[in-house]
Amino acid sequence: MAAPASRTAFLGRRQKVMLGSIAMSCGLTAIMSLIFHREVRGDMIVTGFVCAVVIDRIIDRITGQYRRRLALANQQLEERVRARTSDLEDANRSLREAAHAEQALRDELMTRDRMAQAGMLAAGVSHEIKSPLSVIVIAADEIGEIAGAALPGEAREMLADVAAAAASIAVILRDLNALARPVDDPLTAIDLAMVVDTAARLAAYQLGPDTRLVRGALVVPPVTGNLPRLVQLVLNLIVNAARASRPGVPNAIEISATATAEHVVLAVSDTGSGMAPATLARIFEPYFTTGARTGGTGLGLPICKSIVERMGGSIAIASELGAGTTVSVSLRPSP
Repeated sequence: MAAPASRTAFLGRRQKVMLGSIAMSCGLTAIMSLIFHREVRGDMIVTGFVCAVVIDRIIDRITGQYRRRLALANQQLEERVRARTSDLEDANRSLREAAHAEQALRDELMTRDRMAQAGMLAAGVSHEIKSPLSVIVIAADEIGEIAGAALPGEAREMLADVAAAAASIAVILRDLNALARPVDDPLTAIDLAMVVDTAARLAAYQLGPDTRLVRGALVVPPVTGNLPRLVQLVLNLIVNAARASRPGVPNAIEISATATAEHVVLAVSDTGSGMAPATLARIFEPYFTTGARTGGTGLGLPICKSIVERMGGSIAIASELGAGTTVSVSLRPSP
């Protein structure tokens, strides 16, 4: 639209200049006719008119060449400006990508450094924890042997929970030590229903009065994994979901599983406080926690992620602030 309008404006100015030139030429011819012939002669007016038109045509032809050259030069300049602008945009894009890659590398190095620090810290205190833990394990075994069949059924279940909790603590200590040096555990076919039942019994001691644990459908094929690790994983997810409870608001924690040809997905969902996007983006960062007041250390989910990845699986979290969180653990089906 701009080019036709500009051309129309130019033609309008051109016509005004031509009419002005003709008028001036005819006026000068009339003056010269009065000076030399003492009258205004028509033939001289016509001659002035013709001369003005011819000269205008000649000037238009000469200036037209320069106008075309100027338009071509403007077009070439615009093309060069566009090309340079595109080059600058590509360069800026490359710089942004390089900056993002550098930041990602820094984050990864920072994460590894923090994991190594956690491993060193765990190595320093593991001996002090293992000593009383050994006493607990031995005492639980001796109580079971001494009491034997005389021990009530409920007490036997509680004693079994003590032994399972002690085994879980031992696994956690190994995980903390393995943050700096990952350990490969033997992988076998594991029944997820048994894992969930064990983790649910251990988690029952840490659930508040407004927290309800719901066991959903768990009819799925066995998965490739390590039993103590999977129990620890599910226990951590249940405890995290329980810590997300809002005061005075019921929190329903549901555990279910689905299967496809390639994956078995275990889902742990809650109706707790949920997380904002900024929190969700840092949830697997070591030492990052929003639950320091409820006993969170910021190592639970990083350890869970490490456990799942060592089994060849993956973990993903979806959350909405004020609505709840769902953790999906994708595991390999057992061959």
